[in-house]
Amino acid sequence: MDPDRARYLDPKAILERFPIRSGDTVADIGSGPGFFTVPIAEIVGHQGRVYAIDVEEPMLEDLRAHVAERSELRVTALRSIEDAVPLPDQSVDFAFMACVLHELEGLGTLREASRILRPAGALGIVDWKKLKQKIGPPREHRLTPQEAEELLRRGGFLPKAPFEVGPYHYGLVAHPGWARAPKRAKSRRKSSR
Repeated sequence: MDPDRARYLDPKAILERFPIRSGDTVADIGSGPGFFTVPIAEIVGHQGRVYAIDVEEPMLEDLRAHVAERSELRVTALRSIEDAVPLPDQSVDFAFMACVLHELEGLGTLREASRILRPAGALGIVDWKKLKQKIGPPREHRLTPQEAEELLRRGGFLPKAPFEVGPYHYGLVAHPGWARAPKRAKSRRKSSR
């Protein structure tokens, strides 16, 4: 939740690049303390819902404390294990994984993301560019956009072309291969302020 992080990874600007709409149900997989969760909850509004999912209970405790101060946010924090997301089949419109893809040890989390998505749903990925730098994971742990696309295909997704989301990160949108769903139109958001 370090404010310095927002200088190179601006959550609001990044989330505008993904098909998230007011009223959506979203799973933020690997949410940590809520760096992206809270801005997602602001987008989906009081008619939407965000499930913040993480394997680390202390991270979820921090998130719960943060959102407790903002009763207008509809966020539910859920602990998971990597290969088991605690949500029903086809229960979310959008799944989001920020700086998670390079950490996966297998395809289980991607298969779970596919399972919980509705037929017209999408998965959004933000991950580190394969650079050598002092911040973030070591270069050898990072994935190029092409490696990320291949991993998504192996996990059952149909990825679209990668795009820039800042100096150190790229983004991808992918749809579950089983759905062959039509593209979701991105609506213009009205400010709730």
